[in-house]
Amino acid sequence: MPSYNFIDFHAHPAAELRRLRNRLQSAGAVASVLYPIDVDPTLSLTLSGLFRLARDLGMVVDAKSVVREVYDLVSKWPEYMIDPMKLWYEVFKEGTSEFFIPFSSINPSFGSRYVKQKIWEMGHLGLRGVFVSPVLQFFNPAKSPAFRELMEYSEKNEVLVIIHIGMPREIDEKLITHALPNHLSEVLEEYRPNIVVSGLGTSPERVSLWVREVARVMRKYDNVYLVTPDINCYLFNNDSARSIINSLGADRMIFGSGYPYRRYRDLVAGIKCVEGSTNIRDNDKDEIMIENALDLLRFHGFKLNMIDTLNA
Repeated sequence: MPSYNFIDFHAHPAAELRRLRNRLQSAGAVASVLYPIDVDPTLSLTLSGLFRLARDLGMVVDAKSVVREVYDLVSKWPEYMIDPMKLWYEVFKEGTSEFFIPFSSINPSFGSRYVKQKIWEMGHLGLRGVFVSPVLQFFNPAKSPAFRELMEYSEKNEVLVIIHIGMPREIDEKLITHALPNHLSEVLEEYRPNIVVSGLGTSPERVSLWVREVARVMRKYDNVYLVTPDINCYLFNNDSARSIINSLGADRMIFGSGYPYRRYRDLVAGIKCVEGSTNIRDNDKDEIMIENALDLLRFHGFKLNMIDTLNA
């Protein structure tokens, strides 16, 4: 088994929490960040967001096909996968709060009033991080007033933002490469909360393009970090990615697996790709696997016994 202890900075509560914890611990995880995804299970609001996004981009999209893909995914999830309040409750009810770090999720495509309500809920629960996915929530970061409200709140209150802008093969390539990285850059001209970018779900043929697109944004904005599900082996075991690591620095990269969306063997393979990498030094590996995550969590006021124990 892998010898590194690590914090998994990208996992989803798409399974029973104790079982999920046990599997991650068996791979060497000492903690894991959990991201719910705020979507409408009926997909009626999601469909509206998809049409709005297509209109903003001047595109025609196969709405039926895209919504079917989302429904096939959402229908398999437990309730706490799409409800941050239920996830928060479940983490404590199941006795897993010493291991899991639950985030909120807010869907900007549901409008400004909804976002304000969810911001209040996030503050009430004491959650210090929020997960958004333009890919699955169907909003355009540059044209969404509700997303800008969330960014403004996050900057003022030092809330950590995780943004999923992966490039799954099911989504039109133009919708991803021409809109999301560029439009995220536009928003960052105005608001500067710390942001962690994830590409979970990016298809293998798009990984190289996706990494280059995100690296361009990261070079311009030093408040943007990269979490690594689906790109661990490309990033750390590919000579063509060496220059990206050198230009960005290991201190802005954080290990993530995408488990259980990704299989357990993919989790283990990702760990081995970091462990066995000749593109990074041993102390860089420690930063990527655990130290960078701790630094961000500490900065954003996450008060958990796990962090205190690791820093003792």
